[in-house]
Amino acid sequence: MKRRTAGLVLAIVSIGCCVLFAEWVLGVAQILEVPPQLHRGHPRRGYQLRAGFDGISKFGIPLHVNSLGLRSPEIAVPKMAGQKRVLVLGDSVTFGSGVPEEQSFSRRLESTLRQQLACPVEVVNAGVSGYGTVEEADYFTHEGLEVEPDVVLIYYVENDNVSVTHFEGAVASFLKDQVVYRSNLVNAVLYAWRLSRWKWQARAAGGDRAAYAAEQQAWDSRPGTAASLAALHEIASVAQSHGMRVILANYPNSLHDRSLDTVRDELLRNAAAAGGMTLVDVAPALIPYRDRDIAVSKTDLHPNGFAHGLIAEALLPAVRDALACPLRSSAAR
Repeated sequence: MKRRTAGLVLAIVSIGCCVLFAEWVLGVAQILEVPPQLHRGHPRRGYQLRAGFDGISKFGIPLHVNSLGLRSPEIAVPKMAGQKRVLVLGDSVTFGSGVPEEQSFSRRLESTLRQQLACPVEVVNAGVSGYGTVEEADYFTHEGLEVEPDVVLIYYVENDNVSVTHFEGAVASFLKDQVVYRSNLVNAVLYAWRLSRWKWQARAAGGDRAAYAAEQQAWDSRPGTAASLAALHEIASVAQSHGMRVILANYPNSLHDRSLDTVRDELLRNAAAAGGMTLVDVAPALIPYRDRDIAVSKTDLHPNGFAHGLIAEALLPAVRDALACPLRSSAAR
């Protein structure tokens, strides 16, 4: 019995040492694009940004999360009298994956609005990588209203209709916070699983391009599309009931083959019209530069700093009109 106990203890200690060593190796090697600690568990939408986090991405990009759990400068809540505020909902494109926070379209937009408008303006970036419209609606209705926006900007990307099942509840949130989002090993395994699943799907469809094309052409029937459109309606309805203007920005999936976005574009146009939202199509601002380097890298297709500037320019007229602030005299000339 003593030998069996000793063997069991030795096995447990050995496994523990291997896990710790793997954690250390993965941390030093920086396999993951962002540190797992950037996120923490959430009882309804799976995860959220960790308030107060400071770190660096795999590519040396600073990552700071403010006290409200947003990749945005600190803001006063409640806001000051006369303050105008834009709340931007979105996923990794809005978050600014691959670029410093100051290069994100939210910061670019804020800078230009402050130059042009005679009222104080803040643009609050509530983007979280991996969020879809359902998660964005949950954030907005439970926490985003506290930001007191005058304008809500929903930045819609082609995979924002992906349906994700989250383990919900306080226990699941605690385990994610203390285990999943503390471990390089767990996150590396999850990343490898997601990548393998996509590669299997792509091979079955005849390659990455064919897989993406098939997804977009059947966008209306994909699991999660109905829930995504319903979440858009929910955001618009709640925002408008609080006197807020709502803008829906449509980010293109393909700049070289616009036909791939036909189904989604039509559904979003209908959703904007039905929900009283101003629709902005970002594609025309990006298409003239589609043969330039407007992505972070050849393997990371998120928009780079230059592209974020183009996005901000495309959004500017609609946001400026929605804020209804007088122009500065210099901007009016």
